[in-house]
Amino acid sequence: MEVATGRAVARRLAGSVYAPFVLSMLGRGMLVPVLPLYLRDAGFSFTMVTVVVAAAGIGAVVGGLPAGATAQRFGPEWLFAGATVLTGIASMLFGISTAVLALFAFHLTVGLGAVGTRVGVQVLVNDAVGVELRGRAMSMLGGGMRVAMFVGPILGGVLVDVVGFTATFVVCGVVTLFGLIPFVMSRRSTDGGRRFARPTVAASGVVRALRAHTGLLLLAGIGSALVVTARAGRNVIVPLIGDELAMSAAAVGFLVAIGTGADLLLFPVSGWLMDRFGRLAAIVPAFSLLGLGLLLLGLNPTVAGAIVSGVVMGVGNGMSAGTMLTLGGDLAPPESGPFLSALGMTQDLGVVLGPLLVGWLADAAGLEVSAIVLAVVMFAAIAWILIVLGDTARPTRPWIVSRTQFVANASSSSMVS
Repeated sequence: MEVATGRAVARRLAGSVYAPFVLSMLGRGMLVPVLPLYLRDAGFSFTMVTVVVAAAGIGAVVGGLPAGATAQRFGPEWLFAGATVLTGIASMLFGISTAVLALFAFHLTVGLGAVGTRVGVQVLVNDAVGVELRGRAMSMLGGGMRVAMFVGPILGGVLVDVVGFTATFVVCGVVTLFGLIPFVMSRRSTDGGRRFARPTVAASGVVRALRAHTGLLLLAGIGSALVVTARAGRNVIVPLIGDELAMSAAAVGFLVAIGTGADLLLFPVSGWLMDRFGRLAAIVPAFSLLGLGLLLLGLNPTVAGAIVSGVVMGVGNGMSAGTMLTLGGDLAPPESGPFLSALGMTQDLGVVLGPLLVGWLADAAGLEVSAIVLAVVMFAAIAWILIVLGDTARPTRPWIVSRTQFVANASSSSMVS
């Protein structure tokens, strides 16, 4: 019965959530190898490359609370649609300039759109699925992201070699906007062509909604931010090492995709493990493999070493599909938009710190040292989640239990009032 219910949920969300999210992510996946290569081709140092790459994280941090407020006030559907348009337009603009401020602004805007699409789909799935199936539902989002990150880098790298950077950036934006087609069509077919749904209850103020959650956000956010720091650093360091090894843009795209290809084989396992054995059953082995892959990359920075480490990291990343989304969903109160966006803001600090850490260490001590430090960060994240958070589906840590009960009581009181 549980499997059938899970399949029914997947079918119900396939056209309305999963397909639009994959298409919107595909354009961003194309940017992963293309943007660093474009910046290096323009003569930027490692530090400047990673400053521009980190701008997306800054945009996500800045846009976190506005995204939550938009989801709460207008609904997650309007948030997803607007954020997709913003991301698509910004992606098209990269090729028109090599000025660092312009490129920084474009990628900042991509980050603003990215957090909007993520919060939008996370709220949609969280509202549609109960806790007993949340791991599988969220792992499908993570799996969709991995599909985009497998196809996107290959497509982006090949396009650069064939049509150049400027045309490739235009394609990135157009592909992102394609995500709106199934999103809008699925709603026209189910609501008789009416506008997107709007919240049926009055939204409480974002600041007021978050005030009671500060402690819980801090406990959950630190571990998540460490995870994302290592993940974001990995997305930068792999193409940079490929460039240092004198690989072509297409070859770098394939190098990035190798790890993601391993992801695709295992992301369904992540959801099953989380729902069947608890969240830690997926989190601990998955992130351990990510850390090991980064360590191997630092110790053996060759083409063969990069391929092996990419596969190891891909297996780990596949097993971690949807883990951070599920963690947030487990801890979120009924009015989840502000909480999830605030937690996303803490996670997105890692999107800023990861690339900056790679760039600073690469210029100071080499890319190999950057990879080793990222491995240390990942192992610190595992320790924090294991010791401080535990299994968020069935919390046992006293400091987590007391805060989740307080959040539930506060949310119930606000709904009554």
